Amino acid sequence: MEKTPRISIGLPVYNAEKYLRHALDGILSQTFTDFELIICDNASTDSTPEICGSYAASDSRIRFYRNERNLGAAENFNKVFRLARADYFKWIAYDDICMPTFLEKCVEVLERHPEVALCYPKTTLIDADGGEIMKYEDRLHMMQASPHDRLRHFLTKVNLANAVFGVIRTPVLRQTGLLGKYFGADYILLMEICLRGKFYEYPEHLFLRRDHERNSRRLPRKEIAVWWDSSRKTVYKYIQSRLVSEQFLAINRSGLGWFEKGLCFAQIGRWILRQWRAKGGRYKANLKGKVSVPKPQKNSVF
Repeated sequence: MEKTPRISIGLPVYNAEKYLRHALDGILSQTFTDFELIICDNASTDSTPEICGSYAASDSRIRFYRNERNLGAAENFNKVFRLARADYFKWIAYDDICMPTFLEKCVEVLERHPEVALCYPKTTLIDADGGEIMKYEDRLHMMQASPHDRLRHFLTKVNLANAVFGVIRTPVLRQTGLLGKYFGADYILLMEICLRGKFYEYPEHLFLRRDHERNSRRLPRKEIAVWWDSSRKTVYKYIQSRLVSEQFLAINRSGLGWFEKGLCFAQIGRWILRQWRAKGGRYKANLKGKVSVPKPQKNSVF
């Protein structure tokens, strides 16, 4: 009988040839080796399938799948998770790099703290050539006992959603709505996870996140819409209202008692009021170019 690995790593890819080898080498250089790597190619038109196939042929821990058509980023990210078998799960993007002890340190924390739903290390932002831009502070170490206290912290601190690339307990992630097909879904997913468990920020910079011109958050508004959902042909409208409604839906499906849900709903209400005041009494959307959304969503990472 085949042994189940401790961690499943999901790598969704599309036309990723430029940086893919760096991401793969980073995973295969981990000091923690009991993992499976699930790669799902979203009908790439470059050499991505060949690169993935060569790595899969050389390492039995790699499982390689290829979609017949482009499903959109959200569905491909969700697909690699649904194929996972391990107790812990981690997403990785094709253009990011994990330092060798990333998995080891996160697993140590999760084994020691069963109440922690997600563990992630600090982030270093790098440029297209791998040069350091800055040490980034996510500030999402959330060990508060109550979900509404964690939610309050999350709403005031989240900006770049780097923590979504941490190591997550698979049963917790299965209880969520996973990634929706809309801009900012990574933020909503993180919020939903924090309602179900604590976040632990490991105090070493073990995650290198690349910032380059084809990063998804730099795409024009219409391209972002199609990137998330390949069936979409029009630009996003009413983004802010969609995100607010998704926040309420995430709380509603959290499984919390009604009193705790009410406290969480109140946190969203305070957040909306702060954003309304910060925008001079109204939300704004730039329909001609990049999307203008409240600060926690504007740097969505997917």
